[in-house]
Amino acid sequence: MGRDLMPLYYAIVKHFEGGAEDCAEGVVRALEADYGSYKLLTRPDVEEALATAKENGLLDETRCDLDGNGELRIYYRVSDFGADMMRRYLGR
Repeated sequence: MGRDLMPLYYAIVKHFEGGAEDCAEGVVRALEADYGSYKLLTRPDVEEALATAKENGLLDETRCDLDGNGELRIYYRVSDFGADMMRRYLGR
C-alpha cells in the first residue's frame, strides 16, 4: 500500500470513466490489484458506494439481473454530471 493511491471511493467512481457499464462485483475485481488490502473493498461496501454515487447524481442505473447465487446485481454507468465532476476534480 506504499503507492500513492486516490481514496477508494474516488477510485470506485473513476472506474466508470469513459462510459463503461459495470456492477459492484466488476468494480471489486477491477480494483483488487491496487486496493485488495482495503477492508472496504467488498461487494456490500462497493454496492453502498455505488448507490451513494447514484443518489449524488454521479452514476445512473442501467439495468439489473440476478447473479449465480440469486442475488440482485445492479449495473451503473457514469452520468453526464458525473463525467463532468470527474474531469473537474479527479483529472484525466
